[in-house]
Amino acid sequence: MKPPVLAPHTAIIVLGGGTVYDRNGHLIPKGDSMTRVELAGTLYKRCVEEGKSCTVIMSGGNPQKHAQSEADLYGPLLVKAGVAPADLILEDQSLDTYENARNTYKILRTRQYDTTVLITSFLHMNRALLSFSAFDLHPQPAVAFLRNPKSWLVPHPEGWIDSNFALHEILGDVRFWIWRWIGLY
Repeated sequence: MKPPVLAPHTAIIVLGGGTVYDRNGHLIPKGDSMTRVELAGTLYKRCVEEGKSCTVIMSGGNPQKHAQSEADLYGPLLVKAGVAPADLILEDQSLDTYENARNTYKILRTRQYDTTVLITSFLHMNRALLSFSAFDLHPQPAVAFLRNPKSWLVPHPEGWIDSNFALHEILGDVRFWIWRWIGLY
């Protein structure tokens, strides 16, 4: 996948990937979510080096009902990754991908951007793009994490995990289309 094209005024949208408590009781990004933060930092730095104006929108509420929303947890990590606090917008109300798109749309309406870039994982990207298209938004996809499937003569345990993630995304796509068909989206 080719890297996104950054314009004079670019919005980089980062979707949260959940939160989880580590064994010490600290709230941390779930699974591969740190790769989203790292990619956002890399794209933001590239944008600044090219003399362009970039805003990073971190979208993620608190569907797990933990101590913090995804946006509040990931925000300081984005700053550590190089994003200037003045260029960071935290959207902390979204509880699912459709709400990420809806709430980000509201933010994007308030400013003029030449292009948008959407950061999420490979398996989640299709559903995320569907959700954003419901608001006539067509961001450039930037995949933060691509699972490397392991195959042997017998099934690998990670294959079961990958299958579970893929099934979750397929069901999310189906739900999107059903809800759109009945008028909820």
